[in-house]
Amino acid sequence: MREVERIRSPEPLEATPVTIPPSAEGFVIEEVEMDRFMRYLSRTTVRFPGRFLVITGKTGSGKTSILDAITFALYKRTTRTDPPANAKIQDLCRPGGSVRVVFRQRGRSYDVRRGFQTNGAPYLQLHEDGRIMSGTIPDVEHTILEIIGLDYEGFTNSTFVRQEEMKGLGASKGSDRLEVFQKLFRLETFEKAQRKAAEHLAAVESESTKLEGGILARREAIDRLPALKEELAAMEAVVATLRSRESEHAAKVRDAQEAVRDLEAKHDRFNLARSAAEAGLAKVTQLETRTATLQAEGEKALTLRETIDALEAETKGFEEFAKEGETLRNQQQAYQLLAKDREAHTREWQSLTKEHERRLKQLSDSLFAKEKRIAGLSTDVRADEAFALLRNEGALGERIKRIETELLWLASRRDLVSILNEEKSSSAAELETVRARTAKINVDSFALSEIERDVADLKRQIREEDGAHEARLRGLREKFEEVDRKIHDLGFTEEFAARAMILRDTLSSLDAKRRELDQRRRELQGLGDPTSRLADLDEQRSMLAAELEALAKELEGLAKDERSYDAAKHTLDAAKRELDETRYALGGKEGEFKRAATQIAETEAQAAKVDDLMRRLADLQKEIEVLRILKDDVFHRKGVPMFAINQLLPALEAEASKNLFELTDGRFSRVKLETYEEARGHGIRILVGGVDAQWHDVGEFSGGEKTQINAALRFAIAKELASMPQVGRTYGRMKTLFLDEADLGSLDTEVSRDLFVDKLFRMGEFFDKVILITHLTEVADKFPGRIRVEMTPDQVSKVEVQS
Repeated sequence: MREVERIRSPEPLEATPVTIPPSAEGFVIEEVEMDRFMRYLSRTTVRFPGRFLVITGKTGSGKTSILDAITFALYKRTTRTDPPANAKIQDLCRPGGSVRVVFRQRGRSYDVRRGFQTNGAPYLQLHEDGRIMSGTIPDVEHTILEIIGLDYEGFTNSTFVRQEEMKGLGASKGSDRLEVFQKLFRLETFEKAQRKAAEHLAAVESESTKLEGGILARREAIDRLPALKEELAAMEAVVATLRSRESEHAAKVRDAQEAVRDLEAKHDRFNLARSAAEAGLAKVTQLETRTATLQAEGEKALTLRETIDALEAETKGFEEFAKEGETLRNQQQAYQLLAKDREAHTREWQSLTKEHERRLKQLSDSLFAKEKRIAGLSTDVRADEAFALLRNEGALGERIKRIETELLWLASRRDLVSILNEEKSSSAAELETVRARTAKINVDSFALSEIERDVADLKRQIREEDGAHEARLRGLREKFEEVDRKIHDLGFTEEFAARAMILRDTLSSLDAKRRELDQRRRELQGLGDPTSRLADLDEQRSMLAAELEALAKELEGLAKDERSYDAAKHTLDAAKRELDETRYALGGKEGEFKRAATQIAETEAQAAKVDDLMRRLADLQKEIEVLRILKDDVFHRKGVPMFAINQLLPALEAEASKNLFELTDGRFSRVKLETYEEARGHGIRILVGGVDAQWHDVGEFSGGEKTQINAALRFAIAKELASMPQVGRTYGRMKTLFLDEADLGSLDTEVSRDLFVDKLFRMGEFFDKVILITHLTEVADKFPGRIRVEMTPDQVSKVEVQS
């Protein structure tokens, strides 16, 4: 059985890339450059040479970020900004960062760069064959859409298969699969057409309803024409009556105006005389107020003269007191400055003494600690002595060895042997003495010498500190002597201080009185001479009294004419009110008359348009019928979209069956795709022929088998998309197949992965670029081109080209 043959342990399959010359049409990615985008903090360029390339690296190293960079540059969107993540685009690309994508389309080279300036402002640049395309950001984005021929959804749902999307078809419900097919083959266009048809239908129905209402309103107006003409005739009679009344009231107004004009001259003379009398009375009141004010100022001037005399007597001798106080104040200030200097010297003396005592204690404590450490050492042999002892010990040992050698040489010479034995005994005794000392040599010998040097240095510092302190104190003693001499020469005593305090109080009191004296003098000078001004005011009052008496006589003679003027003015105002009321009523009736005449004319004119409106209404009702058919039958899922999918499924079934045969090495070779309709909607079933020759739903297979089935479908769909012709700038042809992980981890055997990679290389027959992202090293090693993405310890993505 074939099942048994598949369980053998085959030799690893060698995937052989297919070499096909690049096509002139279709989207082909060439290069991506990232700078401060996500984890790519420094400028990183990823080139896609050749037809087959793998991007490998550990999970989370930044492989998928390359896909996000491509969609960011082209569409300003990524999977991280899409729901449910909903990240902000500024969180992915930092200020000063950018992404540059280079691709080919229809035989031309394009260069797109999108990013943010250092101040956060966005920018977008597009070059076509090295020539920059001008325009605003929305203009350039629209141009990119036209060049690629796909929007963001169409681009990401075509041949850019991201993580988890490879197993999407097998895990989805039938209705979800239908949605995927519609997106992949851009059949959502018919849903958009259905929405447009529904919107247009609603607009036409609304226009039809308004048109029916307008026709009904016009017919009602035409029916009311006879009544409107009767109302117009009645209004015309009322207008004629009001015009006659207006003429009568206008004549009364003219007569009243003539009577008022005859009395206006006498009325003006009356007003002038009355105004002059009122002004004279006001001036009399002012003169009386001014007289009372001058009398009060005279009394105040007398009081001020008495006060000034008293203050002048009290402040006599102020200058002598001020001169004496100034002298004492200067001496006191000099004494206080010298006293402050002496206090400062005293504080400095105390500070120096305290610092000296602190320094001496610090040095003494260090000296005591060093001497205590010497006492605790385990040897009295110093380093220099230790070196000398060791040298001496070595020399003595060498001497004894030399003597012993010479004794052997000179054994026959008794006289010399005796001398050499004595020298050997002497050297041996000396060696024993030296060894007794060297036995005391240890690590403390080196510390002892260093500590003794420190002790000597500390004693020297103590002597230097005492000498420096005494020198500083000598300088301070000289400053004390200098300050004390100046205080003695100044001669400022406590009696002088008491006298200065008394003078300060006295001068303060006298100074206040002098300021009061100056103030009283200025007040007296400001009052001037009230007596002469009072005489002038009396003369002015006498003249005003005579003028007021003459004005009173004049007003009495004009009073009768003024009453006649008031009566004529009242008659004129009443006539004007009646005329205004009549004209207001006439204007209102004339307006009603004109509106009624206009309404009649418009109604008669609209009667001729009713037939045209009826024909327009019939045309709208026909259009409504057509739009309802398009909305409910043609563009509905049960219409053109479902028909299109049913046309696609046979070819996809054949290609998917072929792919599955290759991916499973013949274990599975039949795929069936069928649409279905139920009460809740429409869907697509995916059935696979099992080893029992029965059809099984894709959900019944294991994880690895399901991955192979999904891959067979996605490769069939990708081939179909790559083979579709370029239709204008609406349906873009994709010539780059980009797989992110592709769920290869679920393939549990090396044979399955080899078959997958082999099939991926066969896709090179239809694509100019086949790029796989994977973390599996054994898969990556089969690709001729490899790029490795790593994460540095600083959490920065780094790209390394390995081939």
